[in-house]
Amino acid sequence: MTQPAPLRIVAYKPRPARQTIAMERVVCCEPLELEYLAAYLADHELTLLDGMTDRRDVVAVAARTRAQLALFSSFITNVEDVLEWAHRLKQLPQPPLVFVGGVHAEVVPEPFCSPHVDGVFFANQLEGIAEVARRIQRSAPYADVAGAIFRTNGSGDGAPTWQKNPGPPLDPAQLKRPRRVLFEKNPDRYFYLHHARCASVKTAFGCHDKCNFCFCTEMHGGRFGPRPIGDVVDELATVPAHNILLVDDNFLGNAGRLREFCGQLRDRRVEKNYIAYGTASFVAQNPELMAELRGVGLRGLIVGLETIDDAELASMNKRSRLADNDASIETCRRLGIDLFALFMVNPDWRPDQFRALARYLRQRRLAFATFSTYTTFPGTALARMENAGGGEPRRGTTPSIEWWRYDLLRLHQRPRHLSAVRYYLWLFFLYLLPSALPSTGAELRRRMGFFRMLRFAGRAVAIGLGFWIKLLRWR
Repeated sequence: MTQPAPLRIVAYKPRPARQTIAMERVVCCEPLELEYLAAYLADHELTLLDGMTDRRDVVAVAARTRAQLALFSSFITNVEDVLEWAHRLKQLPQPPLVFVGGVHAEVVPEPFCSPHVDGVFFANQLEGIAEVARRIQRSAPYADVAGAIFRTNGSGDGAPTWQKNPGPPLDPAQLKRPRRVLFEKNPDRYFYLHHARCASVKTAFGCHDKCNFCFCTEMHGGRFGPRPIGDVVDELATVPAHNILLVDDNFLGNAGRLREFCGQLRDRRVEKNYIAYGTASFVAQNPELMAELRGVGLRGLIVGLETIDDAELASMNKRSRLADNDASIETCRRLGIDLFALFMVNPDWRPDQFRALARYLRQRRLAFATFSTYTTFPGTALARMENAGGGEPRRGTTPSIEWWRYDLLRLHQRPRHLSAVRYYLWLFFLYLLPSALPSTGAELRRRMGFFRMLRFAGRAVAIGLGFWIKLLRWR
């Protein structure tokens, strides 16, 4: 029997929308979703485009390679761009089939349902696109593949109709290893702040917690799905990098699993440096386990502290409280773990609440902190509450059809006590404050050296200036 010819496929992870802030000067993560696609589509002629490091136009590449399939992995801020690229791809003399997946499509696939898109994958995406590719090779129909929405022929008036096929989330135990073709080609392109040559590893899907504002809690069918620890350690042992970003939505969840992780790393003598996402409540309640994780290589922890008010934390359905935030800061400092603190700034705040947060940053000497505008994302529990009238009406709030506005910086409602300009000035001030602390300069010099610290500071200032330029152009 004749083996079907491999398909010519272009897979693209776009860079952030031009209206948003591009952080690639300080953080540029390995495009793991593209390298997973490389594993699942290994039998095809695959061209991978990482928009963070590759500025080639996806339509021009598709035309040059005569691509039969064009795949997009999209965030919420890329929706308009993906639809525009799909439209342009369909204008080619030999237009490819266009499929979309990624983070946003996993929870809210409908915005991608366009006349120029052939399918949107929202569950078990990797297996789904691999199955569709196999069927296209055999000229077989694929509209019944699970976990996707497919465009079908119209009902007679020329308008497309859509067929949605429910499907289970990916089984983490069956996950193939990524083919790290982009990282291995140029590892220097991928870093996390001062952690150079930083690869990415996924050990679990979904999150244990149920913070109502968080998109991650809705992913993986709203459930937590861990990979077997033995499989994770096998992968870590073969990753061609010393620095590893663990891209789980929340790596710190199950204490028993983490002890198994530490034990297997020690037994197999896998020596790496790790950066991970975690919660303040877990760090506060498990200081001995945090010390054990530090002993096997945990060097950085990204923690959503969110706010310094217990009532606000409770309204977000956070399990942590201010005392947990303080304990996690102290534990990380004592153990020598870099703490990357994430805060959310509420447009309802009074000026004294901004001043209180600034005072907190100074008193706790936080060297690394980011600040986001409290935003209601489609598909989250917070959005469902507001749509059902379960919360206080938010002044001036309307669902945005400009998807790039969901960049976690721009306002989606009128501030209660400030003008929009004063709100953004406070946000900018908070953003700059950690870098102005004397303790931050000493910490960065110790970790980076003087000249690398200066380059890092220059990049941070450039990002801040870019924020204002883009705000003036795209309000």
